[in-house]
Amino acid sequence: MRDIFIFSAIICIVIATLRKPQVGILGWLWLSIMNPHKESYGWIYSMPILDIIAGATLISAFMNFKQARKASFHPIAIILLIFYLWICLSTVFAISYDLAFPKWIDHTKTMLFVLLMLLFLNRKHWIISAIWVFVFAVGYTGIKGGIFTILTGGGARIWGAPGTAWGDNNGVSLAMLMVIPLMFALKDLLDKKILRLGVYAGVLFSFVTILGTQSRGGLVGVMGSGLMFFFRTKHKLVIGILIFAAGMAVLAFMPESWKSRMETIQTYEQDKSASTRILQWKYATQLAAESPIIGNGFDARYYQPFYRKYMEGIDVNRAVHSNYFMVLEEQGYVGLFMYLLLMITAIISAHAASKRAKKRDDLKWASTLLYFSQFSIVGYAFNGLTINVAYLDLYYYILAFIVLLISHVNSELAKPIENTALQEQPRT
Repeated sequence: MRDIFIFSAIICIVIATLRKPQVGILGWLWLSIMNPHKESYGWIYSMPILDIIAGATLISAFMNFKQARKASFHPIAIILLIFYLWICLSTVFAISYDLAFPKWIDHTKTMLFVLLMLLFLNRKHWIISAIWVFVFAVGYTGIKGGIFTILTGGGARIWGAPGTAWGDNNGVSLAMLMVIPLMFALKDLLDKKILRLGVYAGVLFSFVTILGTQSRGGLVGVMGSGLMFFFRTKHKLVIGILIFAAGMAVLAFMPESWKSRMETIQTYEQDKSASTRILQWKYATQLAAESPIIGNGFDARYYQPFYRKYMEGIDVNRAVHSNYFMVLEEQGYVGLFMYLLLMITAIISAHAASKRAKKRDDLKWASTLLYFSQFSIVGYAFNGLTINVAYLDLYYYILAFIVLLISHVNSELAKPIENTALQEQPRT
């Protein structure tokens, strides 16, 4: 039954996509994040439905290119383009082309999708629709995981959508940190109180899911996002009390196993999992020294001559568990600089555009989304200290949302304001 429902949805999306590529982009967004067919155990499980949607979307984009209304070329988009070109260069000169090429293909697909978003979603209703799809696709795991965590008392770890880059417990905590701010921002678009309460429930369950993953990186992300929100808000006393109360509630609810695991953040030398990350970070700096400017290409750490030179007899060849060290060893110091610059530019630009949009009643929705999108980036930045998902598609989708929102705000602010209050004075 589930197979038939998903397949029927795919057929409807493909038919609608042939007329409007925007529908295909939204369908692509849903499927690439949620992978609903992987939760089915029938014939649709192994069906390449994402490729079907992607193919139909690309065909429709060429056929209906006149519908394109590209976003303004913001510095975020420029840095993102330069960073991608640098990745292409590092792939060409990769230490192992066989290791680097498959990852380059995956990242190129993400960049292609971001390009389509910037070309075809630059209208208010399409931007809002895309963000709702994003929230639904990620929030589904958050709500389901939160309920599961409450029912099991937090004793079992939460795992994400099968077949995705955020399928493990660390990836789920990261995805929740990125979706919660957007979920909270969307509540202002809802008029009915019952719908707003539903959003609040989704936020609560998604936060509980972060706890249920038992991810130390997730806790670091929560602390980082909470700290930034505390400094940004005007209601520091109220927010401080709420943060303290939430912390006490977490300590009261979560089991002793969770508390013991979180305590190893401060005592990493007593925890094998954490201490091995220090070794892998050192390995990353050694790899960066091999090619400090252009980097070694994707998955260079699995190149056996490098492993035998630096890590054999010290530790097994495992993931680096840090976005920043991951970029450093693969894209070099120049690539790491661009990666950090992209992140900082996105936060600063979103904040500045949010302040500009807040002055107009018709743009307050965009102001709210831009304001909270900063915390999505901050959550990604802090959690990225201990997780290796530097090229996670969710992050680049949020960057695309920010560019689209800023483009819409700038175009609306550039329009002349019609002053209907002034009326022609009657003749005397």
